[in-house]
Amino acid sequence: MPFPTPEAAEAAFYAAFEARNPDAMMAVWASDDGIACVHPLTAPLNGRVAVAAGWRSMFDAAGQFRVQVELAHEMRAPGQVIRIVREYLVIGEETEPRPPILATNVYRKDADGWRMVLHHASPLQVGGTPAARTPPVVLH
Repeated sequence: MPFPTPEAAEAAFYAAFEARNPDAMMAVWASDDGIACVHPLTAPLNGRVAVAAGWRSMFDAAGQFRVQVELAHEMRAPGQVIRIVREYLVIGEETEPRPPILATNVYRKDADGWRMVLHHASPLQVGGTPAARTPPVVLH
């Protein structure tokens, strides 16, 4: 299915995410191996085989959830769009979303429309209060 805009590709991405549908998910991604996905607090998955396996594993382990997406920032260039979004997950029967996850979604315009080439998600803050900043060490 061709996606005429990056927004259409992103809508299909999150619909596949909520449906936990690995085939629909991979239909959003570019067909070459120049893709990567980083799920929160995990190592990068590089290439179609690894990205597909990562989504299948996540969907197999996940229960029912909904995701609400809020655009935080967007950068556009010819043939490429980078969208930074906040993802709010509502798990199972919960009524309130969990703390947001910050995600960077990169889309590339290919011959058959817009496709995802990168999804990198991470929690906005892990644990309690952020660690105090320490001054950099000067090595020379």
